[in-house]
Amino acid sequence: MRPMNAQTSMICALLLIGLGVNLKAEAAALNYNFEDFLVGTAENPKGPTGATVFVFPRGALAAIDVRGGAAAVREQSSIEEGNSWGSIDAVVLAGGSTYGLDAASGVMREILKQRANKVDFDSIPSVPAAIVYDFSGRSNALFPDADLGAEAFRNAIKNSVKIGAFGGGANVTVGKFFGREYGEKSGQGAAFYESEGVKIFALSVVNAVGNVMNDDGTVLAGSKDPKTGVRLSIPQTLLKKPGASFGDVTLGNTTISILITNAKLDRGDLKRLAIMVHTGMARSIEPFHTASDGDTLFVVSTYAKGSTAPDKEVSVTRIGTLAGAVMQDAVRRAVKPE
Repeated sequence: MRPMNAQTSMICALLLIGLGVNLKAEAAALNYNFEDFLVGTAENPKGPTGATVFVFPRGALAAIDVRGGAAAVREQSSIEEGNSWGSIDAVVLAGGSTYGLDAASGVMREILKQRANKVDFDSIPSVPAAIVYDFSGRSNALFPDADLGAEAFRNAIKNSVKIGAFGGGANVTVGKFFGREYGEKSGQGAAFYESEGVKIFALSVVNAVGNVMNDDGTVLAGSKDPKTGVRLSIPQTLLKKPGASFGDVTLGNTTISILITNAKLDRGDLKRLAIMVHTGMARSIEPFHTASDGDTLFVVSTYAKGSTAPDKEVSVTRIGTLAGAVMQDAVRRAVKPE
């Protein structure tokens, strides 16, 4: 069969559009070199809604930092400092508000199958999860259930992840401080850094009430005036209109994120790393950690579970500074995937 020329291709495309066929552009993706985990996404386009699943075949150590005032998290206690183990098998970032936590049940079901239905103590998986509220702008009650979580798990691959309106970021927006009509589309963004064998991967599902900010302090996305098309600085706008500074803020927001490294860090270091990175994200989201956000960050180290990381001590202060910059890049790619 001969390949179509450009004119024929265009005619076919126009015919498909006339028939109502959606010619969606190929998904943007981040490709990287980090063999210690897999990541998969699944979406229900009828929502739209979705889930992003990180799989650690050899397990990993994790910490969590919850800063938002309206967070919903599953298995938080499994990775808090007081827990005896702190190890995980997978992490789920999903839409669907608290209903979406059910996606983690599907992941656990798939791991149970992989482990031949073994239920001895060492075979029980740990699958923490966090969610965003993504029911805005749609009239249905669809959410990432166990089946969608299982699908995302089965879709998991190494060294590539979709960015944009996929997975947990299938139906999210930013910059809704002054009302949803000011919001702009967002998604999930990711970034990767490697130096001297130490690797840092970051992914963030950004559904913030605040704006996403450029590194120079200007607004990258959010608070776009529906009348003028101008993006507004939230604090500067409030300072200019003090009489309107204390009203209600739009509910149903949250930024959920994960940072993965192969660096040699213990659980105390991981918690400190989580604090540093989560604090640093305020450079890319303004305001952040509000009462109407559920901001949650997972930080994971694969070093102790058979990673190929270099066997050297790493300063948590130095890696935290680097990781903060990587995560800020991930946040910005959530609204500008290209």
